[in-house]
Amino acid sequence: MKNQKAPAPIRRRKRLRLLTGLVILAWVLVFYLQFERPYLSALSQNLSPAFLFSFLRHQFFWLAWLTIPLLALAWKRRRYFCWRLCPVGLLQDLLPSAGKAGLTSFNRAAFLFLAGFSLFELNLAALFDPLVSFNRAALALSLRLSLAAVFLLPLGLICAFSLWRQRWWCLKLCPLGAIFDWIDRRKNGSRFLDLGRRRALILLGGGILAGAARRTILPFFASAAPRLIRPPGAKPENEFRDLCLRCGSCVAICPTGGLQPDLSESGLSGLFTPRLVPRLGECLKDCNRCGQSCPSQAIGYLSMDQKKDFKMGLAKVFYGRCLSWALDIECRVCERACPYGTIKARPNRNGTPSPVVSSRICRGCGRCEKYCPVKPTAAIVVFNLGAGGTIKEIGGER
Repeated sequence: MKNQKAPAPIRRRKRLRLLTGLVILAWVLVFYLQFERPYLSALSQNLSPAFLFSFLRHQFFWLAWLTIPLLALAWKRRRYFCWRLCPVGLLQDLLPSAGKAGLTSFNRAAFLFLAGFSLFELNLAALFDPLVSFNRAALALSLRLSLAAVFLLPLGLICAFSLWRQRWWCLKLCPLGAIFDWIDRRKNGSRFLDLGRRRALILLGGGILAGAARRTILPFFASAAPRLIRPPGAKPENEFRDLCLRCGSCVAICPTGGLQPDLSESGLSGLFTPRLVPRLGECLKDCNRCGQSCPSQAIGYLSMDQKKDFKMGLAKVFYGRCLSWALDIECRVCERACPYGTIKARPNRNGTPSPVVSSRICRGCGRCEKYCPVKPTAAIVVFNLGAGGTIKEIGGER
């Protein structure tokens, strides 16, 4: 009796759990391999067809080709990706569940509204994509505790729903699953859980009207955030928020930890988008990894020569807090820290050398703010003045 084999269903379940663990581990490794090969992580996220709206609207047609494997798989095997490959779905299979969830048309209804909205504005379908959600959760492992909790919250809610009803999120809300269900219906001509043509058009039209209204009205109420420093190569603000998937690839790959997910500076529409926090880390002169890792071109790739000329902002000295000016202590830390020779010391009213910033050649890298000894707020602070331009355009020198 001791050597009796376990029943076939139990053995099958054990093998499935082992396979599930291996797939999840593989996705984590792909995400973290970007530290050596950033393009790998960028391309892996672009597999999701939920990104098509951004790709086509912004004419990134070459990226749209990456979605074909999953679309073809859905045409052949419907939700095979969801049941066997998706890391978020497989993670739910590892959890116990109080019951099973039933398939409804709500996920397709929500997807149609998001699709209409995405024709004009933010690609919300991609924002809720499972691949992005999983990468965002993996990123949380390298963030500060408070930010990690925020990044883990979406995946935590998905797992909580799964404890109540198995794969509830997959069957009720997941936009990627909605795409696969729609493809399967088109292939087989099935009317199972059909939304109806009129309802589908109303949802799509409602999303289009909501996106158009937001695009028209919001600029009149948008307030400038002068301390919102975007990564080098970032597109203009409105386009950047639209393209950014909030996946955290650039945040994870930043070697200084200066790139952090935004929680307040850019409002709800900019939630989780990357911003430079110079007090935590500067933008290195010889680093362009964030542009390499961005999967949606929200951060354009810059060669090293282009990166060194790119203007992220402008440093400003607050002389009331500056040790050299306020206390006549010769400091000059920011002058020595600046990698571009932007800051020069000039005698102040008492003859003590005090920092002066050249607005023509300052790149806004934040190194001066990081190393300023004044606490808690530095005496030299970077603002996003002139962001997006280049030093050559304003007649500066390299």
